Amino acid sequence: MRQALVRDSTDKVALREAIALLKYYGFDLGGETAEGFVERWRQEIPPDWLRLAILEALYQGRYKGVSVSQLLGLWQRRGTPVQHFNGEFERLMCGSLPGVVRPEEEIPEAEPIEMEEETGGPDVGLHEPINPFTPSEVRSALYEKLQHLAQPERDEDTLE
Repeated sequence: MRQALVRDSTDKVALREAIALLKYYGFDLGGETAEGFVERWRQEIPPDWLRLAILEALYQGRYKGVSVSQLLGLWQRRGTPVQHFNGEFERLMCGSLPGVVRPEEEIPEAEPIEMEEETGGPDVGLHEPINPFTPSEVRSALYEKLQHLAQPERDEDTLE
């Protein structure tokens, strides 16, 4: 019974972290809410896979829900998640998530947090979403050279 409670608690934390990661890092979910995205996938895969897929997408620099979905689909076919990030990356990405509480078994003894009087608490707001890269419309000299190199050479003798 104790193991089932711990697993249920761990699953809830994984789902809360998944939602927090999607929001905190500004994933493009195509108009879907982070909660809706997580709920949709929660029916098909283990909760810790969802969290790992979001972290893997972050690691790969792919801040879109469709990227997370692609990873989860691949992992479903393989029957196991495949991650390329290490524990340090995971700690960096999850360490600053606002409002995520770990299960009691994982919470180390900590000193009390001092609250700021002016704002009523530390800043736990979400970061601004990361702006996607948009290439410039202006063509550079390098672009023109690459275009020239990409064109097949024409033999003057064959044009007659």
